[in-house]
Amino acid sequence: MANLTLMAVLAHPDDEAFGLGGTLSRYAAEGCDVYLVTATRGEAGQIAEPDMATKANLPQVRERELRCACQVYGIHPPFFLDYVDGQLPIVHQGQAVGKIVRLIRELRPQVLITFGPDGIYGHYDHIAAYRWSIIAVELASDPRCFPEDMEGACQPHQVNKVYFRTLTKEQVRALSEEIDGRPAAVMMDGVPFYFVGRPEDEITTVIDVSAYVDQKRRGIACHITQVGRHNPYVETPEAVMSDPNFQREIFVLDRSTVRRLEGVEEDLFWGVREGE
Repeated sequence: MANLTLMAVLAHPDDEAFGLGGTLSRYAAEGCDVYLVTATRGEAGQIAEPDMATKANLPQVRERELRCACQVYGIHPPFFLDYVDGQLPIVHQGQAVGKIVRLIRELRPQVLITFGPDGIYGHYDHIAAYRWSIIAVELASDPRCFPEDMEGACQPHQVNKVYFRTLTKEQVRALSEEIDGRPAAVMMDGVPFYFVGRPEDEITTVIDVSAYVDQKRRGIACHITQVGRHNPYVETPEAVMSDPNFQREIFVLDRSTVRRLEGVEEDLFWGVREGE
């Protein structure tokens, strides 16, 4: 696993927890360098436990929660882009892309994970993180872009594979069944933003994280101001960890500089490892 590096670019603390926590834990355990880049500190979110945070200190609390989760996963401490939750579509887009270009050139990942263009449920910050990441991957390999940064570790770098974190239609249907058949959604500003599921024939990659479900569960539990003290991840951990949907994480391979596997991949680094 020497010299294999995985980088995830997301919008908020806890974005990594539900659909990536097992994958991050698995590759860290296998010896990869695993990095998480987070655009905000989640300061616009609701506070599930009012005695744990206030609106005034929520950014600091959510940063601590994310650092807790990264320790549980066994990955490097998170990088923050230092933007305000909810404002990613209106910040200076060139500066945001430039920050990610620099991190790509410094960390030199072969694999990058971000959101897809649907943002899982249409969250504007998620969609911004997707757009920044896709553009940054392209520009990071171009020596004509950001030449003032190109010293030492900031030499151009080509990411080999870019993945979108996603859900299947089956998973979204299961979420809907848990709430009396109503469409699964996240409430934002009083209105539902519905989860988007992809059909099975669009899924390129399924990662088995069954050996890492306890780390994934404990990573989720770190985000206590998001999930609260009383949640299934703490109160009924066996039921959570035995759920087949919790034991696998789903991706779409968006672009690749290496040949693609015919059929569904079981390894994000397929084609990158020596001898493949």
